Amino acid sequence: MEPPPIGPARPSAQEDRIRFGWLARLLGRLMGAYVKLVARTARFSGPPITQDQVIFAVWHESNLATAVSAYRLRTDNRAIVFSTRGFRGIMMNTMLDSLGSGVVTLPAEGMATRVEAANLARVMARVGQSGWSLVISCDGPWGPRRVAKPGALIVARESGIPIQPWAISVRPTWRFRGRWDRHIVPLPFARMHVEQGTQLQVGKRDRIKPLISVLQGELLRVAERADRRMGGT
Repeated sequence: MEPPPIGPARPSAQEDRIRFGWLARLLGRLMGAYVKLVARTARFSGPPITQDQVIFAVWHESNLATAVSAYRLRTDNRAIVFSTRGFRGIMMNTMLDSLGSGVVTLPAEGMATRVEAANLARVMARVGQSGWSLVISCDGPWGPRRVAKPGALIVARESGIPIQPWAISVRPTWRFRGRWDRHIVPLPFARMHVEQGTQLQVGKRDRIKPLISVLQGELLRVAERADRRMGGT
């Protein structure tokens, strides 16, 4: 399998295949501006956020809230995420590019084999070894919701970069209840509470399967803690 593209989507290549690619890029630029607006106006709480190079592990529902929080709280906005293809992929790639981030593009839905998925994780690991922080939605890109997959663990084992579980609780927020992930959209001037879980270091010889439940449990614990402490703020 050829290495997937890293960085923003190239307009000419994408627009040849995707109808209304120009609209996707316009919406992506607007989303980038929206992320910056929310980041500047939101009131943040929570413990100090690590500034080290890590693999941020989040639930897919928190992708936008993670982008907002990282833009506001991290001094280095260089981060690489997985991104889908098609109209939504162009939109997300454009948004991330406007925030100083890049992407590793996933195959089309249902087209990736387990071997290809593992290869993509290794590509992400090589990107991490070049100095970028990484953001991985552990139940993405298509669910099931809040069920961790092995991708983040494979990236951590191959790169030597620790996994940093993250959770963001937001009030007020929109939640897309019709989507599989019930995605969260933070609003301008919202309260946002960011919690960090216990970092997980994966050794070169560690087996991945037993660690999936460890990652799953920590992601659930840190999300519960973020919601509980948001209620007390």
